[in-house]
Amino acid sequence: MRIRVIDVLDLLAAGLNQEQILKELPDLEKEDIEASIKYARGKIDHPVVAT
Repeated sequence: MRIRVIDVLDLLAAGLNQEQILKELPDLEKEDIEASIKYARGKIDHPVVAT
C-alpha cells in the first residue's frame, strides 16, 4: 500500500503522535514517518539568494 508523505504530515499537523499514526496506518513503520518528515524538510529547506 502506498501512503503519501502529505497524508503522514496531515496526521502530524492534526496533532497525532507517531504511535497514533501507526495505529491509524498499520502498514507504516516508525522509520516511514521519520522519512516523511526528512523528505518534507528537504523540500522546504532551500537557500535564499539575495540579489
